[in-house]
Formats: sequence, structure tokens, C-alpha cells
Amino acid sequence: MKTPITIILALFILATHVAASEWVSLFDGKSLKGWQKRGGDATYTVEDGAIVGHNGPGHNTFLCTKKKYGDFELEFDVFLKDKMNSGVQIRSKEKWDKWREQKVKKVYGPQIEIELGPGEAGYLYGEAAGGWMTPKEDLIRHDVFKNGEWNHYRIVARGPRIQTFLNGKQISDLVHEEIYENHKSGFIGLQVHSINAPEKTLKVKWKNIRIRETDTKGWTSMFNGKNLNGWTPKVQGFEAGENPGDIFRVENGVLKVSYDQFDEFGKRFGHLFYKSPYSYYKFRMEYRFVGEQAKGGPNWAYRNSGVMIHGQTVESMKKTQDFPTSIEVQLLGADEGKVRTTGNLCTPGTIFWKDGVVNKKHCIESNSDSYAGDQWVQIEIHAYGDKEIVHFINGQEVLRYQDPQLDDGTPLGAGTLSLQAESHGCEFRNIEIKKLD
Repeated sequence: MKTPITIILALFILATHVAASEWVSLFDGKSLKGWQKRGGDATYTVEDGAIVGHNGPGHNTFLCTKKKYGDFELEFDVFLKDKMNSGVQIRSKEKWDKWREQKVKKVYGPQIEIELGPGEAGYLYGEAAGGWMTPKEDLIRHDVFKNGEWNHYRIVARGPRIQTFLNGKQISDLVHEEIYENHKSGFIGLQVHSINAPEKTLKVKWKNIRIRETDTKGWTSMFNGKNLNGWTPKVQGFEAGENPGDIFRVENGVLKVSYDQFDEFGKRFGHLFYKSPYSYYKFRMEYRFVGEQAKGGPNWAYRNSGVMIHGQTVESMKKTQDFPTSIEVQLLGADEGKVRTTGNLCTPGTIFWKDGVVNKKHCIESNSDSYAGDQWVQIEIHAYGDKEIVHFINGQEVLRYQDPQLDDGTPLGAGTLSLQAESHGCEFRNIEIKKLD
């Protein structure tokens, strides 16, 4: 018979099994369903699977989502070759204002700049809301935007912090408390800027517009996007704190694993330990595999990394030790057309229970999809002390098991969290944790 405490704990675990948000497409490639025009008299059409904005008379025009968004990740591709200005509004609103002695409705709020290069694409502008949000000294013109080609934007908006990335390069990382006070949520808008040119002679195009809303309540960032503060490397053959060849590094706002400073892998298995141990929590981040595997890396380590949870301390690891005693949430990448699950479970020095039976296999597969190439994948882990652990990939539950233990049967309900380096280049971003105890 279960005790009341056991029943309460079971209900708590059930109530907290909420998957991560999934990506949602904002454009179906065929129609403007879910959008409405605001502002001036530019026109928007759908052509060849893209939204096309044509210049028109009047003031700035915006094609806006009917739904409002607060904290999110937004991605889209944009094409511009004409000499015109554009942008994408986020958390924006509409108000009556004056334009050329007329009373008109204007869209206002944060805007991510779109313009030909070399220019200021990717910086933040307060549309009808004070002008440039990006400080003047940071408005450095660049040529990251490719004229006459499709360009990929990524925007991360979490609280007053807005990060922008253009074609994989971080352009801005801005905290703006003042504008956030009035723009905690709002619609997203695709801008066609007013311009002195014959109507419908200039255009800008968007496609692949998708968004993933983010629950930020109670979540804490573990990575500042600038350096390894709060993290300690441990590489096999080296003392804790040493980072040979900058195996772990930060570039363009992401945490990277790279062996490019070595001719061969040389059994330099590495782990990057976070400063605090955890027991009951949710952890999430995105990862992807990049480049080639280091020469001499084992075959099984091809596109292989992991998140080590409930682990031993970095100080307790021996100099020659390869893996910390821990529960490993294994991360794998696939080749095109190949089946290779991710979010698996491996057990260096540990065991677990699944389906009421103790399982001493070193690794078991999840039921995830396979992810080929260098696409970003989101992993989320829900850990409930020594009771239960659940893995999610891109918002879908892929594996669940109970009673993590050391090999000798000692319950394992807490420990360190570390990211793995196993000979293949990989990247991590949006690393966050939410304590539940």
C-alpha cells in the first residue's frame, strides 16, 4: 500500500511532466491566414511560397500576426536586393499618431533591422518608440547580410534581453529595461518602409517563418553567451580547470566544443561542469553537431555528446579519468537517410529501473526521431531526485525511467551537471535550468 507521501510525490511528478514548447509555423506558404495589415498602403502577396511586400503610398506598412507573443525564439528567411528599408517588429502595438499633418494609425515597438549590406541589419530600432535601441557606439556597419540572397534571422526575446543572429553570426545582445516595460508582449510585423519610389516597383520577401514560445517563469540561464563563467572544464589527462587547446570555447554567442588545435584526438575526453549541484529540476538547451570528427576519435563517438546529470564533482575526478560517474543523457547526430536516435541513456558507473525491472545495460535508446546534418535540436530533462527522470526532444517525450543508482545500489538523487566533448565538434546554446525543490 502506498503511503500518502508517496501518492503526493507521484502526483507532483505527474503535474510537472510538461513538455517543452514546439516550433510553430507562422506562414503556411500559401496564404496570409493569421496575418493582418496595419499602417500604410503597401501590399502583401504570396508568391512561390514566400510573403512578398511591395512598396506603396503612405507611411510605413506592416503585415502583423493576429496573435501576440512575449518570450520566444523567432526564425525566418528574408530576401532583399532592392534599395529599400525593411524590418521585423516584435512585441509591437498600434496607436494613433501624426504623419504629414494627418492622424493615422502607426505600429510601434522594437524592430530588428533589415537592410542591404554593408549596413546595420540585425540591430534593434524603436519604431515610433524612440529610435535606435542599439547604442550608437555599437552600431557598427557590417556585410553579414547577403544582398540578393536568402538570409536567415534568429531572434531570442526573453524578458528585457533580445539577442539577434544573422546567417549564424550574433549581431546584437541587448538588454533594454525601459522599452520592455511597455512591450512585454505584442504582435510580430513584417515591415515595408515608406519610400519615394513608384508604387510596386520595390519588394522584400520572407519565408520559413516559425516561432517557439518560451516559458521563462522560474528558469535561470546557465550561460551568458560571452564566456565560460560558472563552468569548469575537466579533460582526460589534465587537471580540473585546464582547457587544453580551448576545447571548450565561446564564439558568436554559443558554447562550442572543438578539437581544431590538435592533430589527433589523443583520448582528450572532456566535460564542462556547472558550478552548482542539482536534485529536482528541469534542464533545457539546444545542441547541434558541426564539422568533422577529430582524427583518432573512436567510431562510436562520431556525432556524439551528452549531458551528464547527477554526476560526481569535478574535484573528485582523477586526472586520467575519462567519464564522470553519472547518468548520461546521450546526444547523437545522424547522417542523411540514417536512423540514429538521440536523447538516449547511458550509465557510466550507474544503473536504473525501467518498467519495474532493474536495468544494467550501459546504454538504451530513446524513441526519438533522427536528426541529420547541423540542425539545432532541443533537449529537455526533467529530474526528480532519485525517483524518476524524463527526456524530451523538441518537445516530445522520448524516454522515462526510475530509481537512478550507483552500481552498488546506492540511490543517486543529486549531483553535478556537465556537458560532454567526445571528439566531434558540437555547439550548445540557450542553456537554462529551473529548480523544482
